[in-house]
Amino acid sequence: MSDPLPELPTALAQASPMQDGDLIFLTGYVAEIEIGAYREEHGVTQRLAFDIVLEVRRNTAHVDDQVGRVINYDLLVSSIHEIAEGPRIALVETFAERLAQALLTDPRARQVTIRIAKLDRLPGGAQLGCQITRMRSAEADERVWEFAPEIPMD
Repeated sequence: MSDPLPELPTALAQASPMQDGDLIFLTGYVAEIEIGAYREEHGVTQRLAFDIVLEVRRNTAHVDDQVGRVINYDLLVSSIHEIAEGPRIALVETFAERLAQALLTDPRARQVTIRIAKLDRLPGGAQLGCQITRMRSAEADERVWEFAPEIPMD
């Protein structure tokens, strides 16, 4: 009998939370989103696949089986849609950064790995995208960003 579950993304398979931490995850979630830097990507939606692994502090839900003791899994999906419904984003890297920031606002969240793939941009089923890992830290609020010169995308 074959395993009914798909292979876990690399980020999840390799994740190992701290001794007092747990992982919650969303894998293979597909959403239609308008995104892209090229002119032909404006005004149309594309299918994006999301894999999210969120390391959280060990919860105590097992004590009384109360949902309020854990980060709600719906937060992973709702955060994707809130960002998609906001100002238009050109880069999957920007989308991933904003999603990481949104998920790390909960003080129980420690680290997040996000993989976003464009499913329809290249022919033959090839995917392109990015994967980032971000940690919750005081230093994260003090990052200094260096911006590359703008490159025309016409």
